[in-house]
Amino acid sequence: MNRHAVQLISRGAINKIGNMLYDYGNSVWLASMGTIGKTVLGIYQISELVTGILVNPFGGVISDRFSRRKILMTTDLVCGLLCLAISFIRNDRWMIAALIVANIVQVIAFGFSRPANKAIITELVEKDEIVTYNAHLELVLQVIGVTSPVFSFLVLQFASLHATLLLDALTFFIAFVLVALLPKEEKVQEKKGFTAKDIFSDIKDGLHYIWQQKDIFFLLLVASSVNFFFAAFEFLLPFSNRLYGVKGAYATILTLGAIGSIIGALIANKFKSSMEMLLFLLILTGVGVFMMGLPLPPLLSFSGNLVCELFMTIFNIHFFTQVQTKVEGDYLGRVLSTIFTLAILFMPIAKGLMTCLPSVRMESFLLIGAGVILFSFLAQLVAKQLPSKNH
Repeated sequence: MNRHAVQLISRGAINKIGNMLYDYGNSVWLASMGTIGKTVLGIYQISELVTGILVNPFGGVISDRFSRRKILMTTDLVCGLLCLAISFIRNDRWMIAALIVANIVQVIAFGFSRPANKAIITELVEKDEIVTYNAHLELVLQVIGVTSPVFSFLVLQFASLHATLLLDALTFFIAFVLVALLPKEEKVQEKKGFTAKDIFSDIKDGLHYIWQQKDIFFLLLVASSVNFFFAAFEFLLPFSNRLYGVKGAYATILTLGAIGSIIGALIANKFKSSMEMLLFLLILTGVGVFMMGLPLPPLLSFSGNLVCELFMTIFNIHFFTQVQTKVEGDYLGRVLSTIFTLAILFMPIAKGLMTCLPSVRMESFLLIGAGVILFSFLAQLVAKQLPSKNH
């Protein structure tokens, strides 16, 4: 990979550290405030989800209309200055309000920067190296995902919330510099006459484009539908200690999942990016979830998450590679923002069902895993009926 690809991976790593510091520090601080903190934490998380759903479609439009490099620089700078500003607040009431507002601003910024970040890759990385790039990026992010909670704990333990906010601001400023050092785009179509009508027209054009690209549209539907099952899976995991009757089961399951993700990132380029392979990988993720509901020795049951995350990581790497290599550059931001929107759109429904139904039991793992396996198998059958077409 070239130097610019390394810069983008470094930016992703720096932002991952900053985001984990921010979320961990804020969540622990709010949770320590008792009943009020619990209520505020709920508002904090709900506002994040709702804001993401509302903003993501517009982020793709902006990404396709303006310089993706400038979008990344702007969002990093705004978030850095915001974290720096609120780090000086000492009043708890003001800090609560500031954290909620700052979180909403960061979600808005993320809604613009995420499609821009995924799309700019196609401008700086050769098409035949995008799988390798995505694999390296995922590997770095997963390693950070394993180590950052410990780092965040130490910072909060020996410093304070204000220190975590200062460090978070620093990560945004470093990310800003890394993007500023990227070359300016040769073909930037910054369109004039940008009105509300233009925005919705662009969204409509993007949806029409996705509809025309049958294989991308099909993969998007499958991935979004399967995410419904995994939203239910994520809801169930925190109850692992109770379900298995093993102290530390949840932490062990998460650790094994992270190991699976790292292995998946290391071997991803050994797999083909064909439709059949992608759907087969989804079947294997379902097998991993199904394992967790079987009457096996605890460690073997927990390893189901390793299997699940291993093949999910490979799927995600190749799924985004398919999108990045097949979608035309002028539509890439809108396609990516549609993916991100649909990915979280079904989460409230799944979690609502899991909340209302008597779902906290071992059999739920079997139902969720079977759902993923059956749905992916049916998708395999449907995919064989699709006309083969290169885009």
